[in-house]
Amino acid sequence: MRKLTLALAVLLFPVPGGAITDLSAFLREAEQAARPTVTVRADGDLSSMAPDRNVRDQILLIQREGNDLYLEMRQSGLKALISQAGKEAAIVPKKGSRPSAFALTDALAASDFTREDLEPFRVDRYQAPRIVDETSQQVVVSLFPKQSQYSLVVISFDREKKVPLKTLYYQETLNNLVKMRRDGDQVLVGDRWLPTTITMQNIPLRTESRLQLRWTPSPPVFPELFQAAFLTRPSGLTWPETGAQPGGGD
Repeated sequence: MRKLTLALAVLLFPVPGGAITDLSAFLREAEQAARPTVTVRADGDLSSMAPDRNVRDQILLIQREGNDLYLEMRQSGLKALISQAGKEAAIVPKKGSRPSAFALTDALAASDFTREDLEPFRVDRYQAPRIVDETSQQVVVSLFPKQSQYSLVVISFDREKKVPLKTLYYQETLNNLVKMRRDGDQVLVGDRWLPTTITMQNIPLRTESRLQLRWTPSPPVFPELFQAAFLTRPSGLTWPETGAQPGGGD
């Protein structure tokens, strides 16, 4: 009945600019939109809120053109590296510890974000994509992850910018909604739209984690930063003043 209703809605109220006729092409464009054309850096805060705790730490992320992602947290000393399109990942959970494997299901600093949630959108991670809703502003796509902790992912993309706005995560069954992510307040960095606010809600646990970020293009970065063997060494990166407010764009 829902499919029929949506079909009638499209016929009676056509989407301005036309409906998406080539979903594969749209998703490839979304993947490219997630890949910066220059190295970018984000400075900000990661906060995790739960009924029994409220934790906050400064965080910096550096993503380079090949989608390699480095992150570091100031107070805890945590460092992590996700490289080669998610094929390799390592983490140093605190100062003085050794690198270990950063598994897909591992949480980032006891937050609601796992390593899998941190990886940029890639088409090859999913199968059987299908448009489940479409408006003049958004395209909602259901996808089945190939190797994942999730059984189903439903992403609402900005129709023009091709970036995710809301992501629903299901586990074990196709109706067991466990997490919801929202990417908001996008800013143009170089020629890519990047979110300055990212929230992740764990619905069963009633917890929420929030990233608030300020992006800058082409920061000075040592190449060794993207090698797992160097995670135990000082990164050489400087931190902004504590009072600086994340969330803007340059």
